[in-house]
Amino acid sequence: MPNNRKTTLKKIKGNSEVHPGSRKAAQITRVHLRKAKLVSARKDRKELKVAKLFRPNFFLHQVTSAEALTLPELRSLVTNVFLTRNDARIAELESERRAGRAKVKEHVDLEELKRVENSEWETGFEVVDLTDPKCTRLMSQWAEAGTRLKSAHVDLLPWVRIARGTPEVVTPSRPGQLAGMGLGGGPIEIEVDAGEDSDAEME
Repeated sequence: MPNNRKTTLKKIKGNSEVHPGSRKAAQITRVHLRKAKLVSARKDRKELKVAKLFRPNFFLHQVTSAEALTLPELRSLVTNVFLTRNDARIAELESERRAGRAKVKEHVDLEELKRVENSEWETGFEVVDLTDPKCTRLMSQWAEAGTRLKSAHVDLLPWVRIARGTPEVVTPSRPGQLAGMGLGGGPIEIEVDAGEDSDAEME
C-alpha cells in the first residue's frame, strides 16, 4: 500500500545539520516545496475571491437611489464608468515612463485588465441587473448601510449579460434569489460566513 503520510519538519530529527545530498535533505526540500505550494494556493484562492467580489462592490457604490435604471443608463454605467475607471492611472503611468524604458508591472497589469474587460464588453459583459426594481432597491439599502458585499450577498442578486454591439439585448445569466423576498422597505439582514475574507479591495 502507498504511504500517504505527509512528512513535516518536526518529524525530521536533526534537520538543522544535514548533508546537502542526503535523504534527509531531500525530505526537508520536499516539505518546504509543499509548504510554498499551499501558501501559493491560499493566495490564489483569496485573489480569485477578491476579483469575483470587486465588480458587484463597484456597482454597489454607483447606486444613488432605489429607482431601477433604464437599459441605456446601465450600459452607460458600464462604458463610461466601469470600463474607464483606470484610464487616468494608465495615462499617468505612460507619462512617467521614460523613452525606451519598459512599462512597470502596474502599467502592464492595468492595460491587460482593460483589454480583458473590453473584450468581455464585445462578447457579453456580466453585470448586476440594476434594471430590476427589487435588485436596485436592495442594493440601495446596502449602499446606505455601508455594506461590503460578500458571496452571500452576491448570490441573492440577478445578473445579466449585455454587449456593445447589441444595445437592445439583455441576456439573463444568473437568476438570483429575490423572487421570494418582499423588499417592502425594511432592512435586509444577510447571514454571512464569519470566516469569509471581506477585504475585496476596490481597484
